[in-house]
Amino acid sequence: MNTMFTTHFCGNAISDYGRQHGFVDYATLAKSFDAVLNNNIVEATGWENWETENGYMEYYEDNHGNTYDYDAAQERISELEEKQLELDEDSDEYTKIQEDIDNLNNPHYEEVFQYFIISDNGADILKRYTHEIVMYNAELDMYVWCVTHWGTSWDYVLTDIPCEKSE
Repeated sequence: MNTMFTTHFCGNAISDYGRQHGFVDYATLAKSFDAVLNNNIVEATGWENWETENGYMEYYEDNHGNTYDYDAAQERISELEEKQLELDEDSDEYTKIQEDIDNLNNPHYEEVFQYFIISDNGADILKRYTHEIVMYNAELDMYVWCVTHWGTSWDYVLTDIPCEKSE
């Protein structure tokens, strides 16, 4: 029996590839709101004027693939250090926890390949359904979508938005 998924997201047809894999593709996502390519907007107006409202430009990762922002990483480090206090320093578990702590102390940075000016509606969609990076400039009253992949047709790049199963 084949699982059937809905065929549309925000009124736009999901690609065959997206439906086959059960996730909305980037091409469909981008059709859901107005987006204008402007790769110079953030740098031209000054990085300090932009606040990240969704997703992470800087993130921290443990050895299990879990990602954290700075504050959550610090909380997790504290939890792990408390756990370590109960363990023998020569134990394998102590060593694994230390590896997690070391990883969580080293930030990773997303590489942004394209910037799109987006509408308020576009920012709302991205914030509601995804972990995509959305930045806001209060002085310009403008949102920017930071795209972190490059080179593959957007019909073949999947978002983290699952297609809902249809009955």
